[in-house]
Amino acid sequence: MLQSDQSGQWHPVIYVSRQTTKEEVRYYSTELRDFGGGVGILVKAAEEYHLPKALKESKGGGLKEFSIQEMQCFDGCENEQSFFTTQDRQWLVLRLLESIRAKTTDSTSIPGMNLLIGQPIIPKCLVAGVISQIFPLHEATALERLQNYWVRDIFAKQPLDDIAEYFGVKIGMYFAWLGHYTIALSIPAIVGFFFWLCCNGRHQTLEDVGYVLFSVFNVVWATTYLQAWKRYSAELAFRWGTLDQRDDLLAEPRPLFRVSRHVICFQGPLQPSPVTGRLEPWQPTWQRHVYRYCVSVPIIAVCLCAVFCVMIISLQVQDWWDTQLRIRGFPLWLGYFPKIMLAVVITLMDEAYFKIALWLNDKVPIRQLLHVPVLYSVLLTRSSQIKRATSSVINLAPSDR
Repeated sequence: MLQSDQSGQWHPVIYVSRQTTKEEVRYYSTELRDFGGGVGILVKAAEEYHLPKALKESKGGGLKEFSIQEMQCFDGCENEQSFFTTQDRQWLVLRLLESIRAKTTDSTSIPGMNLLIGQPIIPKCLVAGVISQIFPLHEATALERLQNYWVRDIFAKQPLDDIAEYFGVKIGMYFAWLGHYTIALSIPAIVGFFFWLCCNGRHQTLEDVGYVLFSVFNVVWATTYLQAWKRYSAELAFRWGTLDQRDDLLAEPRPLFRVSRHVICFQGPLQPSPVTGRLEPWQPTWQRHVYRYCVSVPIIAVCLCAVFCVMIISLQVQDWWDTQLRIRGFPLWLGYFPKIMLAVVITLMDEAYFKIALWLNDKVPIRQLLHVPVLYSVLLTRSSQIKRATSSVINLAPSDR
């Protein structure tokens, strides 16, 4: 597997470290060797995977997909070692690893896995548990710089460009939103405090008018904030080269449709993909529609009805409980008991809905994630666990593309 690649002109240099306390072997790759000569591996990969790079000011500036023929037009192209940032290198190396595909002799080389010719090996090993994780090692100098200017300096402005370069655009965009949202929340906090000073404890009519005005203000503030964030996020996406990315139609489908602990099981016959030409599991369109409208839609509707019923029941129970407290003269702190029960019920429903979402996502032949976002858009979201749901796929019929 480690000697396989897409073009036959490169392979990673691997160093093995065996853990004595755990039954695992760690592989460290610190070098990519090129057997084709000439242009470096990362340069070839940057062109193949359409990496956006900055043009020279004399060529108009801005970002453009990298091309070897136009390499002299890009800023800093004279030195390959400094031309690619840490993020660029990590992204390109990951794509190169994911491009390692099974050959004729690799179909049964990994116990418990049946690899098809042309299938990417690394993603299959990840979802089957043969490989536990793939991650880059920390760069001590850059990490120490971030700790000094970001973590320890609380009141300093976030170095978003450095965060995006070291941790990736997704993490950088998250912290950009976190800072933007925190600053924006100061406006309703100040206005709310002003309303509280002016209306709290005054005439009931004045309080009612104040609450209505503050509600209207919150609606206006929320709308304004969404538009401001769209503009700011678009600015960051343009700066980091992710605004005009290519369509994801040519991306590899998710590695499996159904998975047991160690065996990957596909459903449906294998047919050449009309897009990539590789063998992928295929299922007729009518079967997908039958399962969608007879299983998926009813289950999601039942989950939504359950959420609505629990909400109505919780409001009724809270109202009845407050009435009993006033009639019987119980302590007021007992009024939190229904709220505690509601929190417990929400936690249990969260676990149940998450398992239902995973089950539906494993059953339905879809190329993109569907049921987890649908359920979690109305329920509680646990984004760190959604990765498990992104590992099931079956190819769409040609008429659906």
